[in-house]
Amino acid sequence: MKKLESVSAICFDLDGTLADPFDDTYDAVLGMLRGLNLPDEDPSAIRDWIGDGADLLIHRVLTRHIDGRVSTTVLNQARALFLSSYLGRKPPKTRLYPGVLACLEGLSQRQFPMICTTDMQTAHANSLLKALGVGHFFTRILGTDAIAAGKPDPDSIYEAAAILAVSPLELLVIGDAVNDIHAARAAGSPVICVDYGYNYGTAIQKARPDTTLDTLAKLPNIIAKPNRFRVSAQGVNTPPVLVGSLRGRAMRPGGGAQFR
Repeated sequence: MKKLESVSAICFDLDGTLADPFDDTYDAVLGMLRGLNLPDEDPSAIRDWIGDGADLLIHRVLTRHIDGRVSTTVLNQARALFLSSYLGRKPPKTRLYPGVLACLEGLSQRQFPMICTTDMQTAHANSLLKALGVGHFFTRILGTDAIAAGKPDPDSIYEAAAILAVSPLELLVIGDAVNDIHAARAAGSPVICVDYGYNYGTAIQKARPDTTLDTLAKLPNIIAKPNRFRVSAQGVNTPPVLVGSLRGRAMRPGGGAQFR
């Protein structure tokens, strides 16, 4: 396989890419359904609905349809039950996929700066990655509260590029679903997908990422040495990212706040 050139930094998706959240997610769904006095849902259906954050998963579970929607009142009640079950579980059942630790160690040794993006709240994602023993590999964790819009909008990619002081063209996106690909294409970033994650029951190859991997352990060997061996101090020591930050949006073509 030809090595990827012109990569300066890497942006990883979390759920379905680095770690498998299914057991924790399914337990939270069951807790929500039982709290609402509804029957349990089949695990195979839940698996195909994962991938776009808790709220969309709740809509899908309660309507039994991927495009279903419930009222705001029902969503708020269900969300409270879901999060109570999900966040109350200690220790988490979520586990790293095979090959992830070797991947992160290999990239760290080669001085690739890395950021992790997720549909979770930032604080929970930080706690989870710390519990999994890999939080220290990432310059920053960008949760859903740290960006203006989730994937397929490219905000998280622009924000990650801004934090690491690299061009989006030099930021390699690693994900598991079609929304990762759409976000990367919108930002002009190269994108690699794993074939074991959550993509609504459809093979990720159909969405045509640049490359597909069956294990992230292979990733360090297919990337040429980084364009920059060290990101600038400004890139590493930025203040906490706020919702609606303009820093990442300024990196869009044309720049500025008019893009949001």
